[in-house]
Amino acid sequence: MNKISKSSIVPASLSRGVSLVTNLEKEVKVGKKDLTFDRSVYAASDVKEQLKEDQKGKCAYCERFLNGAYGAVEHFRPKGGYCLNGKLERPGYYWLAYDWNNLLFSCSECNTSYKGNHFPLEDENMRDIASQDISKEKALLIQPVVENPGDFIAFHKHIVVAKNGNLKGKTTIALLKLNDRKDLKEKRERRWEDYEKLVLMKEIALKMNHSELLSLVQSQMLKLTSESNEFTGMFKYQK
Repeated sequence: MNKISKSSIVPASLSRGVSLVTNLEKEVKVGKKDLTFDRSVYAASDVKEQLKEDQKGKCAYCERFLNGAYGAVEHFRPKGGYCLNGKLERPGYYWLAYDWNNLLFSCSECNTSYKGNHFPLEDENMRDIASQDISKEKALLIQPVVENPGDFIAFHKHIVVAKNGNLKGKTTIALLKLNDRKDLKEKRERRWEDYEKLVLMKEIALKMNHSELLSLVQSQMLKLTSESNEFTGMFKYQK
């Protein structure tokens, strides 16, 4: 996970969500809980493309590259319902279904297999769906747009840990299975091993006073750890 700089320009397609939310509010007011949402609005092509661009083509949670059509528009606060004690409580944060600030792009695995409708809070009593009030919520899932993940997580080589054992870091790591997914963990490990090889080559170049080799190695290190590459957070938030 890495800090995301999100565009302040709201994709045009989301403007259609204003009237849709008004209709949803009317449905909720008469007691309807199982709501229907228009995917063609929140997952419109201009929304997807802007999210992909802002996130450097990577999943907001695991930081793997999103190739082609692979991936999904993810609602940070779940729109239809939220999981509580193993049950899905409805409605969810329906008024944020088309809110640019609530949208991220994630890989299908993070979105479907792990995050889903989960949105744990430090104090469940502070969840106020009825009043559409999120001001008192203390979410236990890191929001990489408005928060710096490095305040909550750190990496020991390719393994992610909760910084100072904080609850938000622990919950995020556990919920998204960031250390338990074999393919993800192995991919981070290979990337870390590539980095360690470059560190060793840099030491050799310095000892040999080999400026050409040093320049080449430093260039490769910058490329490997850049914002446009996978797992930037692993290098940025090393313990």
